[in-house]
Amino acid sequence: MDKEEILKVEWANTPKIVKEWLPQEIIKNLLKTSIEDSFSRHEEDSYGDRFFDYCYVNDAEPDDYKNQIIELSPTHQIMCGIRFFNLDLKRAYINIEHTNFEEWNMDLFNNAAIAIKERYKIFNPFAYRILSVEEYSHKYPILNFTKDLSYYVGLKGNILELEKPIKYDLIELVRPQNLDFYSLYQGLVEFYVDENPGAEDYVFALTKKDIERLHKDQTLFSVYIDEQWAGITAVERATKKYLEGYQIVEEILIKKFRGKNFGSAMQHKLIEIMPGDDYTLIFGEIHENNIPSRKTAARNGRIRSGTNYFIHL
Repeated sequence: MDKEEILKVEWANTPKIVKEWLPQEIIKNLLKTSIEDSFSRHEEDSYGDRFFDYCYVNDAEPDDYKNQIIELSPTHQIMCGIRFFNLDLKRAYINIEHTNFEEWNMDLFNNAAIAIKERYKIFNPFAYRILSVEEYSHKYPILNFTKDLSYYVGLKGNILELEKPIKYDLIELVRPQNLDFYSLYQGLVEFYVDENPGAEDYVFALTKKDIERLHKDQTLFSVYIDEQWAGITAVERATKKYLEGYQIVEEILIKKFRGKNFGSAMQHKLIEIMPGDDYTLIFGEIHENNIPSRKTAARNGRIRSGTNYFIHL
Protein backbone atom coordinates (compact mmCIF):
# COMPACT_ATOMS: atom_id res chain seq x y z
CA MET A 1 0.00 0.00 0.00
CA ASP A 2 1.25 3.47 -0.90
CA LYS A 3 1.21 5.99 1.96
CA GLU A 4 0.51 8.97 -0.31
CA GLU A 5 -2.44 7.15 -1.84
CA ILE A 6 -3.78 6.35 1.62
CA LEU A 7 -3.38 10.01 2.63
CA LYS A 8 -5.52 11.11 -0.32
CA VAL A 9 -8.22 8.64 0.69
CA GLU A 10 -8.14 9.69 4.35
CA TRP A 11 -8.33 13.37 3.40
CA ALA A 12 -11.29 12.71 1.10
CA ASN A 13 -13.07 10.86 3.92
CA THR A 14 -12.44 13.52 6.57
CA PRO A 15 -15.80 15.05 7.63
CA LYS A 16 -16.59 18.46 6.16
CA ILE A 17 -17.21 19.99 9.57
CA VAL A 18 -13.70 19.06 10.71
CA LYS A 19 -12.26 20.65 7.55
CA GLU A 20 -14.16 23.82 8.46
CA TRP A 21 -12.73 23.88 11.97
CA LEU A 22 -9.11 22.81 11.42
CA PRO A 23 -6.61 24.04 8.82
CA GLN A 24 -5.80 21.59 6.03
CA GLU A 25 -2.14 21.41 7.05
CA ILE A 26 -3.00 20.35 10.59
CA ILE A 27 -5.46 17.67 9.46
CA LYS A 28 -3.04 16.22 6.94
CA ASN A 29 -0.27 16.11 9.53
CA LEU A 30 -2.63 14.24 11.87
CA LEU A 31 -3.48 11.80 9.10
CA LYS A 32 0.18 11.27 8.25
CA THR A 33 0.89 10.46 11.89
CA SER A 34 -2.01 7.98 11.95
CA ILE A 35 -0.72 6.30 8.78
CA GLU A 36 2.84 6.07 10.10
CA ASP A 37 1.56 4.53 13.35
CA SER A 38 -0.42 1.95 11.40
CA PHE A 39 2.59 1.03 9.28
CA SER A 40 4.76 0.69 12.39
CA ARG A 41 2.23 -1.83 13.74
CA HIS A 42 2.54 -3.63 10.39
CA GLU A 43 6.33 -3.66 10.23
CA GLU A 44 7.69 -3.81 13.77
CA ASP A 45 8.11 -7.20 15.40
CA SER A 46 8.09 -5.60 18.84
CA TYR A 47 4.44 -4.57 18.41
CA GLY A 48 3.36 -8.09 17.52
CA ASP A 49 5.41 -9.54 20.39
CA ARG A 50 3.86 -7.23 23.00
CA PHE A 51 0.31 -7.75 21.75
CA PHE A 52 0.88 -11.54 21.58
CA ASP A 53 2.07 -11.61 25.19
CA TYR A 54 -0.82 -9.46 26.43
CA CYS A 55 -3.65 -11.17 24.50
CA TYR A 56 -2.39 -14.69 23.89
CA VAL A 57 -4.68 -16.98 21.88
CA ASN A 58 -3.87 -20.67 21.40
CA ASP A 59 -1.99 -21.45 18.17
CA ALA A 60 -1.57 -17.77 17.27
CA GLU A 61 1.84 -16.32 16.44
CA PRO A 62 3.19 -12.81 17.12
CA ASP A 63 2.96 -11.97 13.41
CA ASP A 64 -0.81 -12.55 13.58
CA TYR A 65 -1.11 -9.55 15.90
CA LYS A 66 0.69 -7.14 13.56
CA ASN A 67 -1.36 -5.08 11.12
CA GLN A 68 -1.95 -6.95 7.88
CA ILE A 69 -2.32 -5.72 4.30
CA ILE A 70 -5.04 -7.67 2.48
CA GLU A 71 -5.88 -7.48 -1.21
CA LEU A 72 -9.59 -7.41 -1.98
CA SER A 73 -9.11 -7.02 -5.73
CA PRO A 74 -6.20 -6.17 -8.02
CA THR A 75 -6.84 -2.47 -7.28
CA HIS A 76 -8.34 -2.50 -3.77
CA GLN A 77 -6.40 -3.09 -0.55
CA ILE A 78 -7.03 -2.72 3.15
CA MET A 79 -4.76 -2.51 6.18
CA CYS A 80 -6.31 -4.10 9.23
CA GLY A 81 -5.50 -5.49 12.67
CA ILE A 82 -6.86 -7.83 15.32
CA ARG A 83 -8.70 -6.27 18.27
CA PHE A 84 -10.59 -7.69 21.24
CA PHE A 85 -13.83 -6.13 22.41
CA ASN A 86 -13.26 -4.98 26.00
CA LEU A 87 -10.15 -7.22 25.95
CA ASP A 88 -12.36 -10.32 25.84
CA LEU A 89 -10.33 -12.90 23.90
CA LYS A 90 -13.56 -14.62 22.84
CA ARG A 91 -14.86 -11.44 21.20
CA ALA A 92 -12.26 -10.72 18.54
CA TYR A 93 -12.92 -8.30 15.70
CA ILE A 94 -10.81 -6.85 12.92
CA ASN A 95 -10.32 -3.10 12.73
CA ILE A 96 -9.88 -1.62 9.26
CA GLU A 97 -7.11 0.93 9.74
CA HIS A 98 -6.84 2.24 6.17
CA THR A 99 -7.94 1.55 2.60
CA ASN A 100 -6.55 2.65 -0.76
CA PHE A 101 -10.09 3.40 -1.99
CA GLU A 102 -12.60 6.05 -0.95
CA GLU A 103 -15.92 4.20 -1.17
CA TRP A 104 -17.07 0.74 -0.21
CA ASN A 105 -19.58 -1.29 -2.24
CA MET A 106 -21.21 -4.67 -1.67
CA ASP A 107 -18.52 -6.54 -3.61
CA LEU A 108 -15.81 -5.00 -1.45
CA PHE A 109 -17.75 -5.71 1.77
CA ASN A 110 -18.19 -9.34 0.72
CA ASN A 111 -14.58 -9.73 -0.42
CA ALA A 112 -13.37 -8.27 2.86
CA ALA A 113 -15.51 -10.73 4.83
CA ILE A 114 -14.12 -13.71 2.91
CA ALA A 115 -10.49 -12.58 3.14
CA ILE A 116 -10.70 -11.60 6.82
CA LYS A 117 -12.35 -14.86 7.90
CA GLU A 118 -9.56 -16.78 6.17
CA ARG A 119 -6.65 -14.65 7.43
CA TYR A 120 -7.90 -14.42 11.00
CA LYS A 121 -9.67 -17.76 11.41
CA ILE A 122 -7.52 -18.63 14.41
CA PHE A 123 -9.21 -15.76 16.30
CA ASN A 124 -12.75 -16.48 15.04
CA PRO A 125 -13.66 -12.78 14.75
CA PHE A 126 -17.35 -11.87 14.97
CA ALA A 127 -17.01 -8.80 12.71
CA TYR A 128 -14.74 -6.32 11.06
CA ARG A 129 -15.05 -2.62 11.86
CA ILE A 130 -14.84 0.48 9.68
CA LEU A 131 -15.05 4.20 10.45
CA SER A 132 -17.27 6.17 8.09
CA VAL A 133 -19.24 9.39 7.83
CA GLU A 134 -21.79 7.61 5.63
CA GLU A 135 -25.09 6.19 6.90
CA TYR A 136 -24.91 2.58 5.81
CA SER A 137 -28.40 1.65 6.97
CA HIS A 138 -29.79 3.71 4.08
CA LYS A 139 -27.17 2.94 1.46
CA TYR A 140 -26.81 -0.82 2.08
CA PRO A 141 -30.02 -2.04 3.74
CA ILE A 142 -29.06 -5.74 3.31
CA LEU A 143 -25.68 -5.30 4.98
CA ASN A 144 -25.42 -7.16 8.29
CA PHE A 145 -23.98 -4.46 10.54
CA THR A 146 -24.40 -2.73 13.88
CA LYS A 147 -23.23 0.71 14.94
CA ASP A 148 -20.52 0.95 17.55
CA LEU A 149 -18.93 4.15 18.82
CA SER A 150 -19.37 7.48 17.04
CA TYR A 151 -17.29 10.63 17.37
CA TYR A 152 -19.23 13.65 18.61
CA VAL A 153 -17.20 16.81 18.03
CA GLY A 154 -17.53 20.49 18.85
CA LEU A 155 -15.42 23.63 18.84
CA LYS A 156 -14.82 25.02 22.31
CA GLY A 157 -15.62 28.60 21.32
CA ASN A 158 -18.89 27.60 19.63
CA ILE A 159 -19.94 25.55 22.63
CA LEU A 160 -19.28 28.35 25.09
CA GLU A 161 -21.33 30.76 22.98
CA LEU A 162 -24.42 28.64 23.65
CA GLU A 163 -26.75 29.61 26.45
CA LYS A 164 -25.69 28.00 29.70
CA PRO A 165 -27.78 24.89 30.48
CA ILE A 166 -30.31 24.99 33.28
CA LYS A 167 -28.86 23.96 36.64
CA TYR A 168 -25.44 25.19 35.51
CA ASP A 169 -25.06 27.22 38.71
CA LEU A 170 -25.76 24.15 40.88
CA ILE A 171 -22.73 22.27 39.52
CA GLU A 172 -19.27 22.55 41.07
CA LEU A 173 -16.24 20.77 39.61
CA VAL A 174 -13.31 20.24 41.97
CA ARG A 175 -9.93 18.67 41.31
CA PRO A 176 -9.78 15.92 43.96
CA GLN A 177 -7.06 15.95 46.58
CA ASN A 178 -6.86 12.16 46.62
CA LEU A 179 -8.43 9.14 44.96
CA ASP A 180 -10.25 7.70 47.96
CA PHE A 181 -13.48 7.76 45.93
CA TYR A 182 -12.28 5.16 43.41
CA SER A 183 -14.12 2.17 44.89
CA LEU A 184 -17.28 4.30 45.13
CA TYR A 185 -16.82 5.24 41.46
CA GLN A 186 -16.40 1.57 40.47
CA GLY A 187 -19.58 0.67 42.33
CA LEU A 188 -21.41 3.53 40.63
CA VAL A 189 -20.46 2.22 37.18
CA GLU A 190 -21.39 -1.36 38.11
CA PHE A 191 -24.74 -0.22 39.45
CA TYR A 192 -25.45 1.72 36.25
CA VAL A 193 -24.66 -1.34 34.11
CA ASP A 194 -26.87 -3.56 36.27
CA GLU A 195 -29.77 -1.14 35.90
CA ASN A 196 -29.36 -0.71 32.14
CA PRO A 197 -29.29 -4.02 30.24
CA GLY A 198 -26.92 -3.81 27.28
CA ALA A 199 -24.85 -1.02 28.86
CA GLU A 200 -22.03 -3.49 29.49
CA ASP A 201 -21.15 -3.08 25.79
CA TYR A 202 -20.39 0.62 26.13
CA VAL A 203 -20.02 1.59 29.80
CA PHE A 204 -16.73 0.67 31.46
CA ALA A 205 -15.04 1.96 34.59
CA LEU A 206 -11.69 3.62 34.05
CA THR A 207 -8.83 1.66 35.58
CA LYS A 208 -7.10 2.91 38.71
CA LYS A 209 -4.04 3.56 36.54
CA ASP A 210 -6.10 5.72 34.17
CA ILE A 211 -7.60 7.64 37.06
CA GLU A 212 -4.15 8.24 38.53
CA ARG A 213 -2.87 9.54 35.19
CA LEU A 214 -5.83 11.92 34.76
CA HIS A 215 -5.39 13.11 38.33
CA LYS A 216 -1.71 13.80 37.69
CA ASP A 217 -2.61 15.72 34.50
CA GLN A 218 -5.18 17.75 36.49
CA THR A 219 -7.97 16.90 34.05
CA LEU A 220 -10.00 14.80 36.51
CA PHE A 221 -12.82 16.42 38.49
CA SER A 222 -15.15 15.42 41.27
CA VAL A 223 -18.69 16.68 40.68
CA TYR A 224 -20.58 18.32 43.54
CA ILE A 225 -24.26 19.22 43.47
CA ASP A 226 -25.65 21.09 46.45
CA GLU A 227 -22.31 20.36 48.15
CA GLN A 228 -22.85 16.60 47.77
CA TRP A 229 -20.38 14.37 45.91
CA ALA A 230 -22.33 13.39 42.80
CA GLY A 231 -19.84 11.64 40.49
CA ILE A 232 -16.77 12.34 38.39
CA THR A 233 -15.88 13.73 34.97
CA ALA A 234 -12.59 13.87 33.08
CA VAL A 235 -10.91 14.83 29.82
CA GLU A 236 -7.55 14.05 28.25
CA ARG A 237 -5.48 15.44 25.41
CA ALA A 238 -5.95 13.03 22.52
CA THR A 239 -5.45 12.46 18.81
CA LYS A 240 -7.81 10.18 16.89
CA LYS A 241 -7.11 10.00 13.14
CA TYR A 242 -8.35 13.43 11.91
CA LEU A 243 -9.18 14.78 15.39
CA GLU A 244 -6.87 16.50 17.86
CA GLY A 245 -7.99 18.23 21.02
CA TYR A 246 -9.56 17.24 24.32
CA GLN A 247 -11.49 14.01 24.56
CA ILE A 248 -14.15 13.60 27.21
CA VAL A 249 -13.33 10.22 28.74
CA GLU A 250 -15.70 10.03 31.70
CA GLU A 251 -18.99 11.53 32.84
CA ILE A 252 -21.02 9.74 35.45
CA LEU A 253 -23.46 10.88 38.12
CA ILE A 254 -25.13 9.05 40.96
CA LYS A 255 -28.66 7.89 40.24
CA LYS A 256 -30.54 10.67 42.05
CA PHE A 257 -29.07 13.28 39.70
CA ARG A 258 -29.52 11.44 36.40
CA GLY A 259 -32.23 12.45 33.92
CA LYS A 260 -32.61 15.88 35.51
CA ASN A 261 -30.48 17.99 33.14
CA PHE A 262 -27.44 17.95 35.38
CA GLY A 263 -25.43 16.08 32.72
CA SER A 264 -25.60 18.95 30.20
CA ALA A 265 -24.70 21.48 32.88
CA MET A 266 -21.76 19.35 34.06
CA GLN A 267 -20.41 18.96 30.53
CA HIS A 268 -20.72 22.67 29.74
CA LYS A 269 -18.86 23.62 32.90
CA LEU A 270 -16.18 20.98 32.17
CA ILE A 271 -15.61 22.41 28.68
CA GLU A 272 -15.48 25.91 30.11
CA ILE A 273 -12.66 25.17 32.55
CA MET A 274 -10.62 22.71 30.50
CA PRO A 275 -7.44 23.95 28.77
CA GLY A 276 -7.42 25.25 25.21
CA ASP A 277 -8.60 28.31 23.30
CA ASP A 278 -11.80 28.88 21.33
CA TYR A 279 -10.45 26.82 18.40
CA THR A 280 -9.77 23.70 20.47
CA LEU A 281 -11.73 20.62 19.42
CA ILE A 282 -13.80 18.89 22.08
CA PHE A 283 -14.81 15.34 21.24
CA GLY A 284 -15.85 12.03 22.67
CA GLU A 285 -16.79 8.52 21.60
CA ILE A 286 -20.42 7.65 22.28
CA HIS A 287 -22.15 4.35 21.61
CA GLU A 288 -25.25 4.31 19.44
CA ASN A 289 -27.32 2.90 22.32
CA ASN A 290 -26.12 5.46 24.85
CA ILE A 291 -29.07 7.80 24.34
CA PRO A 292 -28.46 10.04 27.41
CA SER A 293 -24.87 10.79 26.35
CA ARG A 294 -25.93 11.47 22.76
CA LYS A 295 -28.56 13.95 23.99
CA THR A 296 -26.07 15.65 26.30
CA ALA A 297 -23.56 16.01 23.48
CA ALA A 298 -26.21 17.51 21.17
CA ARG A 299 -27.32 20.03 23.81
CA ASN A 300 -23.73 21.20 24.05
CA GLY A 301 -23.28 21.70 20.32
CA ARG A 302 -21.31 18.55 19.57
CA ILE A 303 -21.97 16.98 16.16
CA ARG A 304 -21.64 13.37 15.01
CA SER A 305 -18.61 13.29 12.70
CA GLY A 306 -18.02 9.63 12.00
CA THR A 307 -19.37 6.26 13.11
CA ASN A 308 -17.66 2.92 13.62
CA TYR A 309 -19.64 0.08 12.02
CA PHE A 310 -19.31 -3.59 12.85
CA ILE A 311 -19.81 -5.59 9.66
CA HIS A 312 -20.76 -9.00 11.02
CA LEU A 313 -19.14 -12.12 9.65
